[in-house]
Amino acid sequence: MSKPGRYGIEGAFASSWLTPGYWKTLANLRAADPEVTLDGPVLRFARYPFEPASIFPGGTVAPAQISEVNLGYPCHVRLASGDILFVPSSGKAALVAFLNRHDIPVERRRSVWSALLDPFLDTWEEQESIDRQFDWFAALGLERDAVDRWRREVAVAMVAYNFATRLWEWAHLDLYDALLAQRARLNRAAFADFYARAIRLAALDPVSPGWTPSGNTVASALFSVLLAWYPKKQQERSREIEGLKQTLAGELTAAYSAPHRRYHTVAHIEKCLGELARAWSYAVALEEVRWALLFHDAVYDPRRQDNEARSADWACSVMDQLERPEDEQARIRAMIMGTAHAAEPRTPDEALLLDIDLAILGADEAQFDEYDRAVREEYAWVPEPEYRHGRAKVLESLLGRERVYHTAPYRRLELPARRNLERALARIQ
Repeated sequence: MSKPGRYGIEGAFASSWLTPGYWKTLANLRAADPEVTLDGPVLRFARYPFEPASIFPGGTVAPAQISEVNLGYPCHVRLASGDILFVPSSGKAALVAFLNRHDIPVERRRSVWSALLDPFLDTWEEQESIDRQFDWFAALGLERDAVDRWRREVAVAMVAYNFATRLWEWAHLDLYDALLAQRARLNRAAFADFYARAIRLAALDPVSPGWTPSGNTVASALFSVLLAWYPKKQQERSREIEGLKQTLAGELTAAYSAPHRRYHTVAHIEKCLGELARAWSYAVALEEVRWALLFHDAVYDPRRQDNEARSADWACSVMDQLERPEDEQARIRAMIMGTAHAAEPRTPDEALLLDIDLAILGADEAQFDEYDRAVREEYAWVPEPEYRHGRAKVLESLLGRERVYHTAPYRRLELPARRNLERALARIQ
């Protein structure tokens, strides 16, 4: 049976509560509630918690000041000056909207600080994993002595931060947590020195492929959402989630397999889920976007004009059963109604869902042409002259937009989509 490994600094844990710094950390810890909003062409920060930061206690950041943005947890903005500004979850919508407006590099990086703080999580690792981590540090130029020094420097504050407060975080701690803890323990000058050194260390974070959600089938997507949303108070929760997943998967698969469908099928939904797996970090509420994708074409009758409304009704009726709040249901309804593509999206998640739905427009010519043929087959009951007239209006509407796509990750498809739309229009004129 496996057993906990050792980081080599365990002695710092046992005596931490005997030090004045431990009790000072507890006494001075206070919640940080920074606010990040979109203010025209700039991001505005307010109530920023770290005094040495370049925008303390508030200020604006323009696109030209930014070297890159990281959308992992926590989201942060890396400035050309070297400073790192943290964006809370409440500010992610503003950050993503900002990225959708500007051409700013977005990178995924593996955090040095997250790895440094592993010993302070409420969990344990096997020795083999710990040894691999030290090898990773060494590849970045951080030998074991340096890693130990950093960990010992923050040990007292981090033990108080995660355990004495009963936070009991077991999955992820990062630089933001270390800064909050050290701010509580250190005086102003000492914290300014720590902040500068900690930010410099974070510059070592290497670019990484990052995490990508797996399982892009209807059933696996349903399971992901239900696991997050199913009422916690229910007994036998796992069994009930599995039962509801199977029921919904069967109903949705049957709906998307109706004989009149040629493009709006299970394959389309799973292609959309695959697109979300690649662009997931741009989602403000990932499970909401996933749920909306699952249901957005659930009701599809080419002879009717209320498909989106009826699909939204189905999605929200299940959410009612799950006791989901009304504001969440309203967001899901708005996303699904938006797939009529008759108006501009109002939120970053609506924009992401609409771009995913239209990703086929920017596919290679063969895939696009197959999509175009499949749509025609779904309207086989419409005489050719009438179909050409109606289809031309749809294509012209898309080409008449300032942008086909609204979001940063789909900007790359703008030109291929326009070429495909122009070819399709030429064929029917």
